[in-house]
Amino acid sequence: MPRSDNTSHEADGETQRLLPDGKMAAKKTYEKSMDEFSGSEKSQGKTKVTFGATKVFVVMSILICELCERLTYYSIVANLILFCTSTLKYSSPDAATISLVFSGVVYFIPVAGGYVADAMAGRYNTILGAGLIYLIGLVMIPASAIDYKSMFGRSEDGSAYDMTQEARRGFFLGGLAFVAIGTGGIKANVGPFGAQQVEGLGEAAVQSFFNWFYWFINAGALVAYSGVAYLQQNYSWAWGFSVPLFSMVLALIVFVLARSKYEHLPPGESVLATVFNVWRKGCGDFERVKKKNGGTINDATVDGAVSVLRVMPVYLLMIFYWAMYSQMQSTFFLQAERMNVKVGDIKIPAAMLNIFNTIIILLLIPLVDRVLYPCFERMGRPLTHLQRMGIGLLLAGGSVVVAGIVEIYRKKDIAANGAVVQVLGHERFNASSMSVFVQIPEYAFVGASEVFASITGLEFAFTQAPQSMQGLLTGLFLMTSGIGSFVSSAILKIVEAATIADPWFPNDINNGKAEYLFFLLGGLMLLNFFGFVLVARWYKYLPPPSEEKDDTGPEQLKGVDNDGYTIRYDEKDVVNTKF
Repeated sequence: MPRSDNTSHEADGETQRLLPDGKMAAKKTYEKSMDEFSGSEKSQGKTKVTFGATKVFVVMSILICELCERLTYYSIVANLILFCTSTLKYSSPDAATISLVFSGVVYFIPVAGGYVADAMAGRYNTILGAGLIYLIGLVMIPASAIDYKSMFGRSEDGSAYDMTQEARRGFFLGGLAFVAIGTGGIKANVGPFGAQQVEGLGEAAVQSFFNWFYWFINAGALVAYSGVAYLQQNYSWAWGFSVPLFSMVLALIVFVLARSKYEHLPPGESVLATVFNVWRKGCGDFERVKKKNGGTINDATVDGAVSVLRVMPVYLLMIFYWAMYSQMQSTFFLQAERMNVKVGDIKIPAAMLNIFNTIIILLLIPLVDRVLYPCFERMGRPLTHLQRMGIGLLLAGGSVVVAGIVEIYRKKDIAANGAVVQVLGHERFNASSMSVFVQIPEYAFVGASEVFASITGLEFAFTQAPQSMQGLLTGLFLMTSGIGSFVSSAILKIVEAATIADPWFPNDINNGKAEYLFFLLGGLMLLNFFGFVLVARWYKYLPPPSEEKDDTGPEQLKGVDNDGYTIRYDEKDVVNTKF
């Protein structure tokens, strides 16, 4: 069946599974009822993916679990800065640092989550265990927001039954730590676990799963940034932080309901240890450590470790993409606080602008999945993974350029018409009379970039590694997001230190030149894109092996794995990406 990277793969009722130790399992013919398992059909150049009732139940359980988990996570981060400044009494710079560090840690944890799943517990158990840890943090966070004085009153000596400021901070930061562990453990495994359920239907099914997987992620974000954020800012922090607790409980219930229907793979050996061992022994010449060449390491294991190493340049260049992405929770948010957030008599949360990021994703995913990508396939020029990711980089760069233009006109409006005083979360801001909805293109550009860069990055991680390495590679991809948050924080600190005499981004951006910062970020992204193009032109995809066929021809290239199973590739399947 056609793939977006020009490779093809056929499976006629037989499967070969790569075991955790790198060995190829013996071929096994099996049958499944049409109610449980359906496949992909190719007709008139189109790939049609169909799912049986059981498979639909399994996939929907995973997708709904992800929707609820993302609703939970984004409900925590939506107004994190505002809660830190208004209730916990942190300064704005400290609150921004907490937000960025939390995001960075959240996306570092998936490496450990992938390791635990691949080597110790399996994906299902890791997801479930991480979810239970998640719940601990989700109990602590609303506990830091409850007004105990109004609930319990005062003691006989007149002192209030309340939590001290230090205790509130401790509960909140501790809760964030548990949330980071929980969401990180889920992140590394839920996507690959879902794709594992449909990979037998072919590459088109895997691509479609990841597209809809991301659609459900952003459906959860839509609810969090619109409904939950409004509840937190305008009514009650305690109730607003209780919603994610209830949502995560529902996620775990739905996930467990389909337990008997999932396709489970047993954990193997330590993938991290295996990869580092191959890198250490094979540094400079990986072929010499293969058993077929007299080495001591299984051939397929070496190939898997090399596949991880090969994608690292791509992942390194994705770090700056995530630095652009993190502007939504830092510079874009601070800009929104200083714009008119009123719609009639209602003050919308500044965090609500994120829903426009989500809306553009929800609209674009079906469009690219059903129209854009198939259109390029029909023209004979399907977009490769790296081409799609490159488009995402450019769109992310466009978001900060738009932000710089908005900043110029925002400050011009204040200079011409004066500032409007508005109160958000018990804090006063001197804001422009320009509507905050002027920021919509900033968030729309980021949302469009996610469709091409982030979705494809997850798919890229899944398709460019053997089964035993998928958790690790997915975790590494997610870790680039965490590094991007730290890079964003570092850039802000460097700019702050370098522009003390004429500050670009001071505590109150009304007194700075934030537009220069935005244009700087855009320029750096352009340089990063040029580096990405060079790597994309160098990269060669790893095609899936086709089943052994009796008919051989001169156009087939033959290779033998370490256990003697013959694997053949058509020449057309060996793809050299031309970006």
